[in-house]
Amino acid sequence: MDSTVAKKEEPVKLVMSTRTYDFMIDLVFKARGFMFDSFEEHFPNRSKDGKLDSPYPTVLMGNHVWEGDIPALAAVYKHITPKIKFAIPAREDILQKNFLQKEFRAKGILKLLFKLIDSMHLIPRFMGYIGCFPIKRPFRDNTRELVKSGELRNLVDQEWSTLAEKVSQGKNLFLFPEGTYNQDGYLNQIKKGVYFLRSKFKDLHFTSFTFTYDYLSSKKLELQIGYGSLFPISSEANTDEVAGIVREKLGSNYTVTVGNLASYILFKLEGKTKEKKERIFGLLKSVAEKVNTLHPEIYISKKLLGSGISLAYETFLKKASEAGFLKVEGEEIIFLEKLFHSHKDTHNLKKKNILLYHKNQLTYHFEKLDSIWSSIQAV
Repeated sequence: MDSTVAKKEEPVKLVMSTRTYDFMIDLVFKARGFMFDSFEEHFPNRSKDGKLDSPYPTVLMGNHVWEGDIPALAAVYKHITPKIKFAIPAREDILQKNFLQKEFRAKGILKLLFKLIDSMHLIPRFMGYIGCFPIKRPFRDNTRELVKSGELRNLVDQEWSTLAEKVSQGKNLFLFPEGTYNQDGYLNQIKKGVYFLRSKFKDLHFTSFTFTYDYLSSKKLELQIGYGSLFPISSEANTDEVAGIVREKLGSNYTVTVGNLASYILFKLEGKTKEKKERIFGLLKSVAEKVNTLHPEIYISKKLLGSGISLAYETFLKKASEAGFLKVEGEEIIFLEKLFHSHKDTHNLKKKNILLYHKNQLTYHFEKLDSIWSSIQAV
């Protein structure tokens, strides 16, 4: 008889949140007014309980738009249940010296403020405390050197192993599965990190949220956060299938806003040289109302359904006019050539054509929006 006793695997000790940890996150959350004019959150089935279930071990995924995604995570964290700490992979340079000065190259008073913050090492200390750990970004930072030395594959494998190690240590994991900022308003290619993690942990849970930024309908930008629910990923799913699942979850939670819906409508009018200002406003209201009635699964900004839509529409027209995409002459809107100019290279599309960038946010919803548009035009 075999006297060997099987060694029992010790349970993972969960790393739970602390009051100090929650306080630090809350400070960032309260500072959101400096960045955003308005802020809305949307939950599945229009639930108001404000819970984002994240049992251990959970991978929480979000789309990646810009540097502001990191402080925006403070809003997401407030809904996490239970309060298990997250490990957050972050760009290596964010945790290094003088990040703010190098990244933003600000001038005047803002430059002095960034210099002061950098000199006190506030960013690395804070980011490290809330669970951020540095990762290299070989596809941006030093690709040529790594390819030449043959180290690229090893580095990528090492980074994925680090993510798995953090989960094994009792933390949940947050990540941006695109790996880099999306450039055209919608999602980039989904990297293989989620597939790798799924192969490492049999009982891994997944949930998601999607940031939708509206740069056009208010003085500063508006932030919409659309939350998903826990979902499984089969252990039999291959890399393409996993990427497809992740892409669908992130894409479906984009929020319809004044900025992206008005942009969608303008591009539907391509071929025309002008249109009545009041007619476009009427189309904006009609499409928004039908989306809200026919497709409750699509998140929609409250501003589109309330009295705030008028001011938001005027702000949209003003910004679009200042950017050279249209001209408002009395009660008519003149479409300028720049609006419909095609861009083969969509890199940094927000700078090239911010209206097309906003329209692209609705990519996942195009089929339903096109059906609504057709029904309105048929009347």
